[in-house]
Amino acid sequence: MKKLKKIIYPVCLIILVFACWNLWKIKESTRQTKELYDKLAQQTSEPKFDTKVEISQKNSFGINTKIQKLQQQNEELVGWLKIDGTVIDYPVMQTAADNDYYLTHDFERKDNIHGTPFLDVNCNLETSDNLIIYGHNTKDGTMFQNLELYQDPAFCTSNEWISWDTLEKSTRYRVVFVIEISKIETETFPYYDYMDLSDKDRYQEFLDGCNEYAIWKSSELPHTGTKLLTLSTCDFSKEDGRLVIVAAADG
Repeated sequence: MKKLKKIIYPVCLIILVFACWNLWKIKESTRQTKELYDKLAQQTSEPKFDTKVEISQKNSFGINTKIQKLQQQNEELVGWLKIDGTVIDYPVMQTAADNDYYLTHDFERKDNIHGTPFLDVNCNLETSDNLIIYGHNTKDGTMFQNLELYQDPAFCTSNEWISWDTLEKSTRYRVVFVIEISKIETETFPYYDYMDLSDKDRYQEFLDGCNEYAIWKSSELPHTGTKLLTLSTCDFSKEDGRLVIVAAADG
């Protein structure tokens, strides 16, 4: 029995030390992640355009000098996403080929379990009718975890606007669908494949799919030709689920 205790105690101690180290590592990663993106957010808190072709409450055009400066730090930055009422205030990245790279890397290209929100590799920033952006649903409340707030209908109606800034344009999007869908159900409705919606039947097909899996939808749905923005993260209310927010361009 004494021999057994001599074996068990060291093993338990090793497990405890390892667990504490992992916990510290996660907390330190959270701290560093928040620090990095808070610093970047301060640089984009007041987007400025050096040439204003059109200015309105809906959209502005020109060259966003703050996005331009961030692209000098990392050319894979394609835009900045911000949702009032949430912590979502992040850069959005896009790689040329590896769609999974920013699942595990931050803006500075350092390994990071939080990753960075990223635009689907198959989306074209200028021509795609539906821009699809992915982000982690993290337990510490960073990245796209706050999208879970949209599971509350009251939050949907009071926080319907999403800001999307790129190098040449700043656009507001209005949330029109909140969807819960499992991976198996995406075999029937692969929402992530609907990027080209130039065909009106294809556009309606996407809206019909959204409607089928929606847990909330706006009373004012988009019409064919309206540009869309889709945000996707994990949904733990379903087995292997996805929480998807679909928003329509304003104007």
